Amino acid sequence: MRLQLRQLPEANRRDWEVELARVDSAVRHHLARASAAGEGVRFAPINLHTTLTPLINGLARLAQRRGIVLRQAWDQKIRVHMDEQDIQELVGNLMDNALRWAHSEVQLNVKVNEQQLTLTISDNGPGMSEVECQQAVQRGRRLDEQRSGSGLGLAIVTDLVALYNGQMQLTRASTGGLKVVVELPVVAHG
Repeated sequence: MRLQLRQLPEANRRDWEVELARVDSAVRHHLARASAAGEGVRFAPINLHTTLTPLINGLARLAQRRGIVLRQAWDQKIRVHMDEQDIQELVGNLMDNALRWAHSEVQLNVKVNEQQLTLTISDNGPGMSEVECQQAVQRGRRLDEQRSGSGLGLAIVTDLVALYNGQMQLTRASTGGLKVVVELPVVAHG
């Protein structure tokens, strides 16, 4: 891609270079995470609320501009053994998808049960069929080519969930849209 980028006129090159650098950074980050997981690294505990607040605040502003109500329910004292960028990317990708598809409402619920962190993100958009839910987590698979995005969001989330030995399920939400439940054995105590 970098070689082909050099063939573009100078005026068009800068925006593409910035985007390619962002993609390169994300790939390097995930490769490093995969390598660390293979070595059995356990991350020091982080406060989930402190880590996610800047992201959630930004998403709340985006939701407000789109006329979407963003509801949240979670304890501000939850601590988890995760890399900050990993949890931000996981929640950010899921929330971004929900905001893209929601008609008027997105919900984020975070619960803890012993070692298990459960993130539930749902929207009231069109939702997906069972087959579409399975296809959505395939790397680069796009179910709607009309909307912007790379098709990597749910695949990256799937990789992160696997990296932390968790589980993810996509189903229809009670509001009619998509409901994503991610369970991760990462809760820190004490």
